[in-house]
Amino acid sequence: MPKTFIDLFAGIGGFHWALDKLDYECLLAVEKDKAARKVYQENFPECAQRMEGDIRTITRKKPADENTIRTASEIRAHLKDKFGIERGGVGMICGGFPCQPFSKSGGQEGDKDVTRGTLFHDILQLTEALEPEYLILENVRNLAGPKHERTLKTIIQSISDLGYVTDKTPIILSPHELNKKYGSPQVRERVFILAHRKDVKEACHPATVRDEVERLKKGRKRDWKARSILDDGKSKTRQYNIGKQEAAWLEAWERFLKITKDEKLPGFPIWTEVFHQNPPRLAGAPEWKQDFLSKNHAFYLHLTKQKSQKQQIDKWLKLIRTFPASRRKFEWQANSAFDGKSKRTLKKLLIQLRPSGVRVKPATHYPALVAITQTTIVGPKVRKPRHQGPFRYISPKEAARLQGMHKIKFGGQSDAKSYKQLGNAVNVGVIRYLAERLTGEVPCGRR
Repeated sequence: MPKTFIDLFAGIGGFHWALDKLDYECLLAVEKDKAARKVYQENFPECAQRMEGDIRTITRKKPADENTIRTASEIRAHLKDKFGIERGGVGMICGGFPCQPFSKSGGQEGDKDVTRGTLFHDILQLTEALEPEYLILENVRNLAGPKHERTLKTIIQSISDLGYVTDKTPIILSPHELNKKYGSPQVRERVFILAHRKDVKEACHPATVRDEVERLKKGRKRDWKARSILDDGKSKTRQYNIGKQEAAWLEAWERFLKITKDEKLPGFPIWTEVFHQNPPRLAGAPEWKQDFLSKNHAFYLHLTKQKSQKQQIDKWLKLIRTFPASRRKFEWQANSAFDGKSKRTLKKLLIQLRPSGVRVKPATHYPALVAITQTTIVGPKVRKPRHQGPFRYISPKEAARLQGMHKIKFGGQSDAKSYKQLGNAVNVGVIRYLAERLTGEVPCGRR
């Protein structure tokens, strides 16, 4: 079987970047988003004439009409006629597929008909038609959670019914759990479903790959540093400096750290809405919120036992109460970043401005890139210990390094589009690690 692949729900090419390192050739890429498709073609121009915008132009005669679903033989004829792709010529089908809820009607659970109307059904159609050696599918962490137990079971059974060896328990892996050859300083847990055709002798059983991943997780923790993906040159990053408003919010919380320098900050979110002498109003609030409100009020009373500190806190509160509600909340998750002798400062931390509050973390690994505006801010001393520059957001190029796309070109598109695409992308190093082991490129058990 030639080393070839079909890239479904391709985004900006995470699977392609990974499989390119293993000398795989892309026969077809499918991506509906025009901006992502443009970036894909910019980086893989050889695929410019081998791209489809909608998978259902392949699996249906009329994409919007479920009554025109093509048979396996019809799909083969269509792909041969348009792209020269034939059964026996596809080594792998891969994709980060959207996961829609499956219908409870139709055939028995596990039957392919249960997935009708979902995009996973289209993956099954292509797999049945082309019989690739391997499947690698990616999805969000929640797919392996209790709410989606039935959906996951259907996915696994449907793949098995087509004559593939898979594992009833998917792999859950994040790039920060891998070594520097494959990984990156980003916590990004995703679910991976691996499968190989039953007659492929050199393949590694997906359960064996999962066992290796579990051993990896139980081994020594990786020593990541957030600065490893950052550009040092000011000229490259000046445009990503935070604005005056963001700077004012962070300066206020930096002041809070100085006022409370002798106190251990709590692990629960700090909500300043109850930083006053009167007990919080709890009637009608859910139990979890009552707990947070009570803890925060008690924390305020503790902080203001001494008159001098109460004066400082109350003066600080006059400023903080001019901020939007989400900026009056503080999620301190950085106790491990400071020993007893070092001074707490936001300048050494990673910061996210979230709807739930200002969240701060140690400068080891980044929170997962997401497809919304929560781009991580790095403190000036994260870049260099003695650096005194401004806080700034990580750039799209730096975010791309977190996804293993070190050489990606975004063309002339906006940064907002690039951040969104990277937040939706699959991590290159994780895919390479799994693909090498599934296909036998690296024997299972070797690291």
